[in-house]
Amino acid sequence: MIPEDPDLDTRIAALEARVPLAAAPPVPTRTRGSRRSTIAFVAAPILVLAIAATAIAGAAAAGLIAFGAPGVENPGQPLEGANLECMTPPQAAAYLSARGFTNVVWQVETTAKDLSDPAAAAPPIMTTTPPEHGYVVPGSIVDGELLMVVDQRPGATGTGACADMPMP
Repeated sequence: MIPEDPDLDTRIAALEARVPLAAAPPVPTRTRGSRRSTIAFVAAPILVLAIAATAIAGAAAAGLIAFGAPGVENPGQPLEGANLECMTPPQAAAYLSARGFTNVVWQVETTAKDLSDPAAAAPPIMTTTPPEHGYVVPGSIVDGELLMVVDQRPGATGTGACADMPMP
């Protein structure tokens, strides 16, 4: 058993009174690890939103830049039902000129350089003069120009109403 000391409280109070107090006791602070994890939890949703906004903005910009131009023979377009694919390129040029299409560019697809390697195909020839022969593929109007394609490649069969006819 511990003997009781009636003066113990008085002595402890006297000791506490003599201890100099410079400032309030320190407040516990967070460690660096917990601060970093808090930043990560806050930054993650912001980063996800930024990525989503970038993707949406990119899609919108691409939609403004890369737009589809409907074919001139599609329903509701200026040459609906013209059957240009059944004409020779000079006949198609005369038909277009008679209907006011004077700004026509002809894209002529020709024989590949090396038929065993499709990647080595000759680039298309762009001209304002229609070629003498080939399958006419009705194009589209882009920036005020009517683009018409003429397929002169071996094995081409034509398109539309006159598909599989002999090359004009």
